[in-house]
Order: sequence, then structure tokens, then C-alpha cells
Amino acid sequence: MRTQIIAVSMLALATLTACKKNVQGDQNVKAGILPDGSSLPLIIDSQVELIANGTYYLDGRCYVKSGGELKINAGVTVKCITKPSAPEASILIICRGGKINADGTDGTIVFTSDNATPLVGDWGGIIILGKAPVNKPNPFIQGLSNLPLGVDGQYGGTNAADNSGVLKYVRIEWAGAMILDGNELNGLTLGGVGNGTVLDYIQVSYGQDDAFEFFGGTVNATHLISLNTNDDILDFDYGYTGNVQYVIGVRRPGFAYADANGIESDNDGSSSQDIPRTQPNVSNVTLIGGETTPFNGTLNAARFRRATGINVTNSIFLGYGNGITLEHGASGTFSGNIIHAFSTLGPVPPGNETYVNGSNSNTDIQLIDPFAVGASFDPGTTLPGHAGKGATPGFDYWYLGWTAGL
Repeated sequence: MRTQIIAVSMLALATLTACKKNVQGDQNVKAGILPDGSSLPLIIDSQVELIANGTYYLDGRCYVKSGGELKINAGVTVKCITKPSAPEASILIICRGGKINADGTDGTIVFTSDNATPLVGDWGGIIILGKAPVNKPNPFIQGLSNLPLGVDGQYGGTNAADNSGVLKYVRIEWAGAMILDGNELNGLTLGGVGNGTVLDYIQVSYGQDDAFEFFGGTVNATHLISLNTNDDILDFDYGYTGNVQYVIGVRRPGFAYADANGIESDNDGSSSQDIPRTQPNVSNVTLIGGETTPFNGTLNAARFRRATGINVTNSIFLGYGNGITLEHGASGTFSGNIIHAFSTLGPVPPGNETYVNGSNSNTDIQLIDPFAVGASFDPGTTLPGHAGKGATPGFDYWYLGWTAGL
């Protein structure tokens, strides 16, 4: 039994208790505090607040429309309901002009599967759509169809400083439902999100597709964690031009990987010269694959293709079969990095430290125990030239205390 929101007055929320439904009702929350144990509504068009340390349910899709705000207080757990078919997947969508304010500084906010034995792809994930520049006219996130009346599913615009709110100290687990044949959602999907938005201290774990995908936009993102995601850890498309710094991407045995790169970046799917050109600025990233052999289904530590630009510095890549690739007119800077590959480094430019080793990916790089649960991802203090590189320069253990499974 869960409390479903039916209507809101100026004085109080009118509620009733109803059995969980497979399809949400056409409920539209105007304003107010959602009681602990409630399901998120189909549409939010004013401020709705989730009580600190409460447990809530995402049962189908929830759209935060323009002018609406979903405020999630510290310590909230949102259990995401697995639907009878993947196209019906539970998804949280922040539309253009809508906001999410989820700050878990005083207690991590968790989005996870409602299943006792969760599986990858149990639910869709979080999608944020903004008004910042992209290099395609008013695109949709593929698969967002059959929108409720008055809901804007497009993204992009002209406001580089657009503000879609805050995600801080948030974990997203077991997402990535396949909503179209061959099209899985990501843990966190960002379409045209502007740099007024705060993305900081976010972990995506056990996803069926990418951990973080940026479709255009200018948003900056820091302190990101990816654990055992099926596909890419960072994926950039459609003219993304923001900064991404301090990232840990970990893969471990026992999980399926498919065409998985550490980083993948494209200007678009057709190698066009459309502007803005995809040009991510990526620094202080540590991406860890296999210890003694690359995992089945993994490809490259970093794959730059289809006319993308690149700027990657002070990062560490190890445990993939291949180092980096530059394809279809990709160009930019790749310097000050440490790269290991089991077989082929690829066209690594001068100014990077490189190793090819067929037996142990950490033999030369010498991170402090990066493979076991409870790992440390810092380079050893005695290694010349390693200072400032990787996700935790200066031994700042920023990933402790709010993450899970590392």
C-alpha cells in the first residue's frame, strides 16, 4: 500500500491510500510536501518536496515540467519499480525549465531498484533536459514518446548558463532499461544541460548502458563514480563543451560488458561538422579495467571518433585491451596522462606516459590496490611524474563515506 497524491490545496495535501498500480494515474501535484512512503506523481509543475530520510517510489514516469521543482532532502531513498515491459520503465525526467534540487550532503540520496534481488536495467534512470546549446535542432532523447499533454520532451537552446538544479551526493543504481529495441537508457542522461546546473559527487552503478552521457550542453561535472556499468563510463555527443573533472570508473569480474569504452566521444553519429563541436575538457580521471586481462566486451580506454574534439589531461587509464583511438577526424589535446594497454596503445601523442603489459595492468602504473573492494585509487608517493594525475591527486579520498561497492 502506498500513498498516492490526488490533489493539493493551499492548506494541505489531500491523499488516499491505494494499491500499487502498474500505470500511474494522471495525477498532477501543484505544490507541497509529499508524505513518506508516497509514489512520485506523473507530473510536477510547482515545488514538491520529499522529506529527509524518507522512502519514496518511482512507479512509472515522473515529469518535472517547466516551472516545477522536485526537492529531495538528504537521506531520501527512491525505490524505482520494475515494470512488466521495458518500454514502460520507471524514469525520472526533468524537462526544460524544470528543476531538481537533490542535495545529499547531510545524507546520501539513493535511487535504486525496488527488487530484493536487483538486476541491471530494472528501471530507466534519471534524464535532465536543459536549454543550453546542442548541435541538433530541438532533439528528443530517443524513446521518450507518448508524452503527457503539455510536457516538453525536447532539449537544447541558446542559454549556456541554464540552470536545471542540483544533483549532489547522489547514487543511481540498477538503471538502464531498454525502452526501444537496441536502445537502453543511461544511469544519468544529460541533454542540453547548462552550466548553471550543479553535478557533483554522483555515483552510477550496475547500469545496462552508459554511466554518464552528455548530449550537448555546457554543464560541468565533478567527482563522478561509475561502477560495473555495461557500456561506456563517459559518453559525449551533440556538441558538449563542458568540463568533467575527478572521475573514477571501475569494472570488476562478474558483470556483463558490451562494446564498452572508458570514454567515448562523437560530434554526432554521422561525423558532421555541425557546431558547437563536441569538445569535452576531461581531467583527473582514473579508469580501471581488468587486472590481468581485459574484460570480455570491453574495447578501448578512450575512443574519440566522428569529428569530435578532445582535451584530456592528468588522467590514468589501465586494464583495457586498447589504449586510445582517434577515428573519423577526431582531434584535440591528449597530454599529461598515464596509459596502460594489454595489447595496443593506439596513436598516443607525445607527452603521455605509456605502458604495454600483458600480465598485470598495474605493474608499471602502481596505483595503491585498485582492484579489490575497498580499493585505493591513488598513485604511490614514490613514483616520479605521477603527482597531480588521476582522480585523487594529493590523496584526497573524496569518494569515501557516500559511495557503495567500491
